[in-house]
Amino acid sequence: MFFPDRNTEHMMDMWMEMLSHIENEEREEQWNRSQKKVGIEDRENNIVLTADLPGVEKKGIELTVYAESVSFKASNEERSYDFGQSFDFELDPDGVKATFNNGVLDVTIKKVKPSSGKIIKIK
Repeated sequence: MFFPDRNTEHMMDMWMEMLSHIENEEREEQWNRSQKKVGIEDRENNIVLTADLPGVEKKGIELTVYAESVSFKASNEERSYDFGQSFDFELDPDGVKATFNNGVLDVTIKKVKPSSGKIIKIK
């Protein structure tokens, strides 16, 4: 019969802690590989953003559109993910269509048409 002494118990505890740490790192690496898949397509009149967010529910997403940028935060019980993108042109925060189906966030944002300017006659 084996009766561990204090040193053996301490070494076993350290070993278990190390294995737990490795397991957590592997889970985090899997999360990072499965997350952060965001595509942005610049179309003539729109910006289209698509994000793969497995494990996230619709209620865990906060989308914000400004005149020259878009950002979202997505989270679940284990992790959170922040994304932001700025543009050299103006977006229409009122012209946004966003859907979330099967872990995929699709956002279409209208671009504001740039003013071509106007020649003013001086009197």
